[in-house]
Amino acid sequence: MNYKIFLPAVLLLLLGACKKDTRSIDLNVTAVEALYTPVDSLYIKLNTKSTTSQVFQWEQAKAEDGSLVQYEVAFDQVGGDFSKPFYMTASDGKGIQNTWTVSQSDLNKVAALGGADFYQRKKFIWTVFSSKGINRVKGKVFRVLDLERPAGFPNPPDVVYLTGSATEGGTDVNNALQMKRNGNIFEIYTKLTAGTFQFLDGKSGTVRKYYFGDDMGILANGTTNFSGPDKVFKIEFDIDAIAGRMTEVKSMQLWYCDANAFWFTLPYTGNGIWRYNGYKVVLGAVPWGREDRYKYKMVINDGSGDKDLWLNYASGDSPGQDGQYPHTPDYKTIHFTNNGSQWDYSWKFDKTYLPDNTITDFWVSLKATDSLYTQNYQKE
Repeated sequence: MNYKIFLPAVLLLLLGACKKDTRSIDLNVTAVEALYTPVDSLYIKLNTKSTTSQVFQWEQAKAEDGSLVQYEVAFDQVGGDFSKPFYMTASDGKGIQNTWTVSQSDLNKVAALGGADFYQRKKFIWTVFSSKGINRVKGKVFRVLDLERPAGFPNPPDVVYLTGSATEGGTDVNNALQMKRNGNIFEIYTKLTAGTFQFLDGKSGTVRKYYFGDDMGILANGTTNFSGPDKVFKIEFDIDAIAGRMTEVKSMQLWYCDANAFWFTLPYTGNGIWRYNGYKVVLGAVPWGREDRYKYKMVINDGSGDKDLWLNYASGDSPGQDGQYPHTPDYKTIHFTNNGSQWDYSWKFDKTYLPDNTITDFWVSLKATDSLYTQNYQKE
């Protein structure tokens, strides 16, 4: 056998057997040529509590290799060309079906992303892109959708700030006052002076702005006017009710239980704090020693007249505090139980820390950025 001829022939056969199948993958798809529903220029007055869904449907596109086509519904501003749609989402069935079923609540989110404010009616255009996953083909046609937004937050803010010429922080956004979150209500105790104020959901980037309307409903992109003398308020921004509340805090007083009377009124000093400095403490003499119970009362007005709101300890009878100053956070915490009895739900002084005739400073802190609302005192 001639091995010189045989071996090269074998090598050629082996190399041929090792060649891979290099058939190309066909990614070509046709464009969607017809949109079926909703009809062009359909007007929808959105109701986020509605259980009715809107179905978008279109003619199927085709893939040249006969496989499945994927779809994405795209929204753009009127006059746009869908080169940068402000919203895109896969169709039903994780992008496989030629329908998209959407709730009115989610359409409200689409309208908000497209720049529509509360109560605003605005038109958008929509089309459908077809693809094999990577090569989107824009639909040959588009339609107009006319949406009117209700009041409401499609994406409720995680944080709310108060700013404006009427506020303690002024107009510099960097000094905007963060409000305290209590469930779906943001609140702050603060002073307002003549000027304007508004609410922000951030200090940088894309910031949404809100204000209180004449009926105290929350509206977008405006300011609330405040006139008259300076006043301290509890301001509430209620996401669920889509409304604001402003309750004037007219006074803050320390109630000394043994005297069945108030010792003094604490002036508001700013940043949610009331403080009275330099009071000479003399506790009443009782058979068991010196009486140590006290609490606070605010006088408030929510527009329906003056009312008392008592600031209380967590339970009817607080534990003795001798030797415990400056007290635990739980003990110092304020509860708005609003119990106005002479003795119950009061705190107790540390009598060893405060012998009679001690000059003492007292304060109540309803500071929004603190985790707890607290009260305390300190000898000078």
